[in-house]
Amino acid sequence: MKKILLLSLVAIFSLPTYAQVSEMMGFRDYRDIADAYYVKLKENSKFDINDINGSPFLNEEFAFGNILDNKSNKKVETFLRYDMYNDVFEIQLDSRSEKINTLERTQNFDYYLNDEKFILIKSKVLNVNHYTSGNGYVAELIPENEDAALYKRYYVELKGGSKALTSYQEDIPPSIRKEEMYILKIEGDYYELEKDKKDIINTFPDNQEKLKKYIKDKKFKFRGKGRELQNQMVQLVRYYNSL
Repeated sequence: MKKILLLSLVAIFSLPTYAQVSEMMGFRDYRDIADAYYVKLKENSKFDINDINGSPFLNEEFAFGNILDNKSNKKVETFLRYDMYNDVFEIQLDSRSEKINTLERTQNFDYYLNDEKFILIKSKVLNVNHYTSGNGYVAELIPENEDAALYKRYYVELKGGSKALTSYQEDIPPSIRKEEMYILKIEGDYYELEKDKKDIINTFPDNQEKLKKYIKDKKFKFRGKGRELQNQMVQLVRYYNSL
């Protein structure tokens, strides 16, 4: 019994501290949870997040996840939250801490959150709404070691709202809405997979007649968003890779 207890204590004290983990991964201070969070909707116009309908976060609360350093192959377990508006992963090393950290935006780090793997890709296809950097995080659905890779991009649509014109009306507050897009990587290039069946088929460089028949046989509609649409996109790309 004493031997088991001793081994347990050794294991506990052998675990890296948060300071050691921070130094190992190169975490940087981002902001405090208690700080005001602002969204810029127009030039020189900022709104507190509390005054906006909707949320810039994929998941409002921090959830347990992993960060993989692809260079060192080291993995860190921590609390994560994806900020879709700023396209950055917020890191909370200790659930009791008010301090939020982040990492350099680089392809060296992958994030695992809510059963999804997020990687950074570089493509102008991501430049929609207020996104202009030409790179961003996507959830990997089919990896690029296949003939065609498939990714899902979470992003936000912003609306500025309006002031009431009369005393009988109410102000319409600014709003932020979560959107999704699917991205195909094939022969080294990235393409958005539109929801129109004809446009989807034309995105692929070959086997278009087979894809058309497959979509018809499966009765795919590619409508809406969520799990059903994702499953149809995944099945279609997997079928293409099997040809």
